[in-house]
Amino acid sequence: MSSPAGIELVSGGDRAALSRLVSDSLTRLVGDADSALVVTELGEEAYSSADGTLAVSPVIDAAQTPPMLSDYRVVVARHLGVFAAAEVGPLVDYLAAPLETTRLLLVWEKGAAQTQNRPLPAALAAAVEAAGGVCHRAEVGRGKAGRAWLGEQLAAARVTLDRPAADLLAAHLGENRTRVWAVLETLEGAYGSGARLGAADVAPFLGTPGTVPPWELTDAIGRGDIAGSLGCLQRLCDPEAMHPMQILTILRNHFDRVLHLDGSGARDEAAAAEVLREAGLLRRTGSTFPARGALAASRRLGPEGVRSAVALLAAADLDLRGRTALETEVTLEVLVARLSRLHRR
Repeated sequence: MSSPAGIELVSGGDRAALSRLVSDSLTRLVGDADSALVVTELGEEAYSSADGTLAVSPVIDAAQTPPMLSDYRVVVARHLGVFAAAEVGPLVDYLAAPLETTRLLLVWEKGAAQTQNRPLPAALAAAVEAAGGVCHRAEVGRGKAGRAWLGEQLAAARVTLDRPAADLLAAHLGENRTRVWAVLETLEGAYGSGARLGAADVAPFLGTPGTVPPWELTDAIGRGDIAGSLGCLQRLCDPEAMHPMQILTILRNHFDRVLHLDGSGARDEAAAAEVLREAGLLRRTGSTFPARGALAASRRLGPEGVRSAVALLAAADLDLRGRTALETEVTLEVLVARLSRLHRR
């Protein structure tokens, strides 16, 4: 979506999505002009003074500078997340009366030294919208939100995937949904714009499977699905996904919940959630979905099965810390297969 006022704000935590949105916004704002002539890009270094303090004034100075050799200037302000909410006040004031010959792209992202981005100030987002600008969120989402986001990308693509093809792509990408852009561009290059494609057309271009959400692993274990749980584990073990100890922590957290529900008397999801919240194993305001899976596992395993699961996890923890010479992937595969087998009782 473009902005009639020539002002766009991009924010959000997904780096791939943010990069894509920034690129798309910049293309819109530059238009048919020569980017080398019209674009001025500022970043964290431009905001730093000699004494190490940060100021947003360079953005305002650039935005208030009339264009030369063109009808407009495009000012790109990166790394605005280095500023606290109170420090962007001058930028909010500028947006109340922006220069008509400046097209402005604001990117709320963390700086090089930051480990976490600051929340986007509501006043800044409101000022952009009040000026006729557009705010974009670089969030892919999870669960239903993630599926909805992926559906939006497929709907906007220049190739059309039928339902089986779209389902195949979604399953293959897993949590790595931002790879959809590269796949769609490849499909367009191979088949041409406007092509209608089925699963057989899409399959050769999918590449390496993406990772899956952690609950898919615990759900597969809970079903006693050894093959399915090992498949989930393989996708989680990708070098770009999770460290083996992170996977073990996911399993340990799940079975900690199972252990606390064993003998608790909880009869339904709501009661199970309350037990887990009291034990500090479930967030007060979070979803009760983990409680449902843990309660089902507790009932299926029974006291003896729960004890066996805890013993398997303890042994695997020692093995991953060096007790055995087995590769970490093998240790996790054995653990997951044995936990799945327990649920077949």
